[in-house]
Amino acid sequence: MSKELNQLRSQGLKPRATSTTSTDDSSFSADMAGNSSSTIPADNFDLPAETVGIGCVVISAAIAVDAFKIFASLFHPKLPVLVSVNISTIYSSSPVLFWTIIAIVASHTTVPSADGLFDEIAEPFQDMIRTAVLQAPLPLQTIRALLLLCVWPMPVETQRQDPSWLYSGIAVNSALYLGLHRPGPSPPSRGTSDYLETPLERIATWLGCFYVSGFLSMHLGLPVTIGGASELARVATCLQEYPISREFAAEVKLQAIIADFTNIFSHTSNDGAIDSSILHLLDRDLEGLRSAYPDQWPRLLEYNTLVAKLHMYGLVITKDRVGSTARETLLKLSFSISLRIIYLANVRHNENLPETYGLSSKCQQGALPKAYFKGLAFTTAFLLRYFSLNAMASVEEQQLAANHVVLSHSIFKSYSSRPTDEMGRVATIFEELCQHGPMTIESQQVAPGGRGGVAILMRTMRSAQQKYNTTSNMEPLVPPTEQSVPTYSNLISMDPFGVSMNQTLGPWDMDMICSDQYWNEPMLDALNLPFMDPQFQPRQTD
Repeated sequence: MSKELNQLRSQGLKPRATSTTSTDDSSFSADMAGNSSSTIPADNFDLPAETVGIGCVVISAAIAVDAFKIFASLFHPKLPVLVSVNISTIYSSSPVLFWTIIAIVASHTTVPSADGLFDEIAEPFQDMIRTAVLQAPLPLQTIRALLLLCVWPMPVETQRQDPSWLYSGIAVNSALYLGLHRPGPSPPSRGTSDYLETPLERIATWLGCFYVSGFLSMHLGLPVTIGGASELARVATCLQEYPISREFAAEVKLQAIIADFTNIFSHTSNDGAIDSSILHLLDRDLEGLRSAYPDQWPRLLEYNTLVAKLHMYGLVITKDRVGSTARETLLKLSFSISLRIIYLANVRHNENLPETYGLSSKCQQGALPKAYFKGLAFTTAFLLRYFSLNAMASVEEQQLAANHVVLSHSIFKSYSSRPTDEMGRVATIFEELCQHGPMTIESQQVAPGGRGGVAILMRTMRSAQQKYNTTSNMEPLVPPTEQSVPTYSNLISMDPFGVSMNQTLGPWDMDMICSDQYWNEPMLDALNLPFMDPQFQPRQTD
């Protein structure tokens, strides 16, 4: 293993990491077919129809146009698998993609001209998607729809109902079948529609498949779907030859780096020195992303980079022996990263964005990808487990961690429109965890190839379960006549962990925290919490 590490140091992870972290402007140059940025068509919102319908639901074309304008402004830049947003072309070529865009906008923000739209179209839309994913082989437009649904899924009641990982697998394999990972058009025998795709559209869709499968793998602790040396080299080539937006190209490079190092860590033993050296190489490559922005480091890219770094650090932390010098050093670094992540989330949360298409600043932030909120929840759980609730941490670390947990709690609480939605439930979970005093972290290790950050979440939740079982056996809970959930200002003035130790939660909250649906043993079901439940109910305007 030492020989392999020396090769990594000398070669810079050649050829993969070198290609995926290139930061010169050629990464955004035009491709050989003439797809320069000047030839990319502009968005078009002319819909040649008076009404559009799905199932038995009929809406005016004006509502659909409003939804597409919101999508183009708030959602599309974060996942530009569509080269441009042309509502007429999408409407005529793919009803699935057309209604996916409308459903995403209606479920994650709102369409001011049609309040309550998602409730009307939810059932027929879900029926449409279930039918579409079984129509093999999938056309390009349907693959794009699935990718969008992975980034902004529909609301579900439990994590086991979340189809994002399934949709990602279908999209990736359908893309491979169409040959999107190779230059040139799809083989004639595999064509599935009359839609005339351009080389840039094919490449943008393949990069979307790579990006989506990458962040889902990271957040779920599952093996990388697209992570071979040739696959990563192809991704790097696409970024160099095609005019991919600078921001999205950086996000793709980030996932390429994480995929590369995830493969490396899957073949290492529990050697703290070797793992630390590999993490040093990881830091160097991630710093390469920042060097592409000498003037200003975009906050969202910095946020995503830090979350990815924390996941990789967590992978090593869960493998190393408790008390080892390398592990303690890594915990200190992770502590600083976690504080920075929550700081960035708090800055974004308090931004006063100008109104866009009738949407308030709060509604606009509903367009953030699910990975954003999952990253925030993972960071909060990390702080709770290793610092705020860790008896081995210093008093200063416990207090500083608790203060940032309060900030995270207030963010989730503010996005909740009712106590039982996803944001409200994650806030309730953190409230329950914060009522526990410091505990001793057990020395149990995770085997090589374990699920890293997911393991940290599982242990944090199981500690809460054990603590709850202990206290519940001592004294039964009496439902109060009136539920009281602390506000942010009250949390600051309460105990160091942000919640009154004497507070009694309402019966619904206790059911959400302690029912079997949250504490089942299977890997995902053990984490069947709202922050692993990346769907969100429609936001309410301020």
